[in-house]
Amino acid sequence: MNKFLLRFVAGAAALGIISAVAVSVPGENSAKAATDEEIVLCAIDDLSGDFSIMATPKTYGYKLAVKEINDAGGITVDGKTKTVKLVQYDGQSQVKRYQELAQKCIFDDEADVVMAAYTGAEREAARREVVRNKTIYWHNNQGEGGIADHYSFFSGPTPEQQVLPALKWMIENLGPRMIFIGADYNFCRAIGAWTRTAANLYGGEIEYEEYFPFGVSQWQATISKIQSIGPDFQVHCLVGGEQVQFYPQAQAAGMSLPTWSNVTIADGYEHKRFAAPSLANMYVTPGFIEDVPHPNSIAFTKKLRAMFPDMVYANEHAGFGYTAVKAMAAAWAKAGTTETEAVIDALESGIEVAEAPGGPWKMHGDQHHAAMHSYLFMVNEDHTLSLLTDLGYTEPTFLKEIGVDMRKEAPNRQFLPPDNPAWSSFFEGQ
Repeated sequence: MNKFLLRFVAGAAALGIISAVAVSVPGENSAKAATDEEIVLCAIDDLSGDFSIMATPKTYGYKLAVKEINDAGGITVDGKTKTVKLVQYDGQSQVKRYQELAQKCIFDDEADVVMAAYTGAEREAARREVVRNKTIYWHNNQGEGGIADHYSFFSGPTPEQQVLPALKWMIENLGPRMIFIGADYNFCRAIGAWTRTAANLYGGEIEYEEYFPFGVSQWQATISKIQSIGPDFQVHCLVGGEQVQFYPQAQAAGMSLPTWSNVTIADGYEHKRFAAPSLANMYVTPGFIEDVPHPNSIAFTKKLRAMFPDMVYANEHAGFGYTAVKAMAAAWAKAGTTETEAVIDALESGIEVAEAPGGPWKMHGDQHHAAMHSYLFMVNEDHTLSLLTDLGYTEPTFLKEIGVDMRKEAPNRQFLPPDNPAWSSFFEGQ
């Protein structure tokens, strides 16, 4: 790129003319268009805005996986050995940008796969565009589960692997009375439904439930309400840099009730960002974080930190971003092509990633979700984490239990707990 063009790009970016720029990683050259020697992976993540703390480590996982694949010589497809070209865009924590950038990935970059989004709202904005253009889409953090779509795949844990086993443990060990608070959007609404399911399955009782808009950062009234109820434990789905201000405010108010979350710590590594003991007595159920004492976790974190020495913490998304890229590499190699339907067939055959950071990982083709380990941790007063138990290697079964097999027919919709006839009574009057 000549000096004039460099000055133009810098000036245009400053003026907001250029809204997305491809970024390079070791072993990959994004300064030129993709060639016949490259497989294109397009990633959209929140590198700025309210969700950047949570999403940025995922991009590290992508970059490490791409570097390893390319350093090993690439992937043989369509009669050629090709490298992976990673094109990356900043969604800026704005839902609308995900639709626009997904279109850019498809039409400008001619992506072979798109991996995008932190929140469920971002996911759906991007996924709609990718799927309607018959391109493979991956969402690589924990989700609400139940999405049954031919082109969509999910590398992270589902509520049946996090919410159900964790809340069973909480009810049995801490007591049945709980409250639920969460962000007011599709993911946390779904986690609320899974929490209600767990309460009904395991003898719990939800005594207070409320959802709050993104950006809420003042929690004194809610903290007072929870203190007046005095539950055995709390269930939280607080999302973004503003909502997690709940924790230092709760500490200041003298509230130290046990709390479970599948996003706090696993996503935002608040135990590293907030002063102790504001996160003390928090229970979390990640499929991976760097504290997981598995050999894969130790090796992955060491490699990631060597590549990104300023990284604060290897969170769940870093691990599942890495895993998704390795799964796609295995599928391309197995299919021997980048042709979409052949690659989907390969993914549906049961791709395994033995080096997945949380431990062995296997895509279940009938579900488009994966089997994996999940772990229950507690945050101590000094913000170190104690592993309470390995919850085991669990299969994704929710869609199977309601009769969905994506290898036979993809319903192309999302199912949630009320869609399971065995659980419908849990939601009467809702």
